[in-house]
Amino acid sequence: MEIKGESTLSEQNRRRLSTRITMVIDRLYGLIREEFDQISGYVDIVEIGWGLPLVWKEEALVSRIKYFRKNGIRVSTSGTLLEHSIFHNTLDATLRKIHKLGFDAVEISDGIIDISQEEKVRIAKEAKSHGFEILVAVGKKDPSSQLSTAETISQIEAALTLSPIKVVLEGRERGRGVGIFDDTGGIKWNDLRSITNRINQKEIIFEAPSETQQASLILELGSDVNLGNIPLTSVAVLESERQGLRFDTFGVDRPQRNVAGGPSLKFVLFAIRNYQPVDQQQLVTMTRLPLRTVQKALELLLRNKLITEHPNFEDRRSRIYRTTGASSPLARK
Repeated sequence: MEIKGESTLSEQNRRRLSTRITMVIDRLYGLIREEFDQISGYVDIVEIGWGLPLVWKEEALVSRIKYFRKNGIRVSTSGTLLEHSIFHNTLDATLRKIHKLGFDAVEISDGIIDISQEEKVRIAKEAKSHGFEILVAVGKKDPSSQLSTAETISQIEAALTLSPIKVVLEGRERGRGVGIFDDTGGIKWNDLRSITNRINQKEIIFEAPSETQQASLILELGSDVNLGNIPLTSVAVLESERQGLRFDTFGVDRPQRNVAGGPSLKFVLFAIRNYQPVDQQQLVTMTRLPLRTVQKALELLLRNKLITEHPNFEDRRSRIYRTTGASSPLARK
């Protein structure tokens, strides 16, 4: 879809969307265009929150969307808007309206109401027939009705069959008590690692509204992790974290791709992630792999900067290993 008289996304932004995504939440206030111009190159998608497109003056909203798109940024609705239209049986009318407003994409979610996979397939097909790209959100907004980790993984896998831009992992605007976040906003590391051990993290946008959450995910998953629900006022801060220009991520050098390797290498990495810090002998005992196999896996993981090696102060004859992000307290469980 293209608004008449405007250019499509720049080739530079298209390439960047294939490496990492920063998705900003827009509450339709707080945008100072002179300031946003300075950091617009770091934003890939703007999501206009909730049902705000239905309560804002159309002329002002069209102008805002055109501004973002001129900066090479996709503009998406939130999942709540489509859930509202499905609940009230107004999906077609809503899609026609937001097409007229100039949106590029729509988010399909069932964070509030329950929607079957068959229904999501139908919604995705209808949205694409109106010229939209789609995002698919996974997770429930009610803290008392959260998905299990197994259910989350299953739903992400199902969402990927709809060919979305990415799958969005629900975090809400508070980042507490939902998805991978506990009631205090801390990351549930075992849940996160279970998800990323099964699903390529490049396919997921992790909603992470707080700067602490953003820094922690960068340390654990790398500077190119896809992050969403970023406030307009936090874009520059996030980019400084990605570039290692703040204390939290200073000097962090993370790989830009998943390391290639066989099952034994991935098993060793899994053991380190879940039981760190561990030494070589502990890895042999836990994995039951031959010593030489573990040694070769460690060499490759170190070479690809997926793990770090440290002195073992309890036994000077051995070394201990952690995932790269876990060398910082922020990334520890």
